[in-house]
Amino acid sequence: MAASTPRSGSPARGATSSETSLPLDTSPGGCATGECLPETAPTPTGRDDATRPLLDRWRAALDTVAAESARHAASLKQGRLLYLREGEVGLAFRPDAGFHRTTVTGQSGRQVVERLLSLHFGRPTRLVVDDRAAPGAEKSLAELDAEERAEHERATGQSVRSHPAIVATLRILGGELEHIQVLERERVGAPGSDVVDEQP
Repeated sequence: MAASTPRSGSPARGATSSETSLPLDTSPGGCATGECLPETAPTPTGRDDATRPLLDRWRAALDTVAAESARHAASLKQGRLLYLREGEVGLAFRPDAGFHRTTVTGQSGRQVVERLLSLHFGRPTRLVVDDRAAPGAEKSLAELDAEERAEHERATGQSVRSHPAIVATLRILGGELEHIQVLERERVGAPGSDVVDEQP
């Protein structure tokens, strides 16, 4: 009686799947389009921390941009953040921020911005601007920082006016305080800082 032979295309009894599976062709000629590569993408190696709050992530991204181009970072800061998605950053600019919009969406500006955002997020990242969403969007980092500075100056002024030494001095010398100017420079490198130190 003749021994039965396995049908063509079916593995022989006792053979494992690893023995019958074809090797993955990753050579340049056999995988020129990348279709034969595994579908799983490599883990991004950027500087983004997706566990942080959205505005903190955006501020960190601006720090990365500012390290090479403070001008573009300052203009991005004027944009109202719409979203941070994989491969996309959405911004909206108010009508009075047209200069900053042009700075980051012009041909040369967009190239710089998208290259540095890609570096930060560890993947190709493009900038998407939708000014129609500006009225309902959250305030920009520039707006939030300006409000914080104004509140700091108001609180500082109130504290100075009510200080016992100031009150006593005005009582003795007469007169009144007309204006208090808070001279406090932001430390260089502070998140969202617009201060740029340049050598004379």
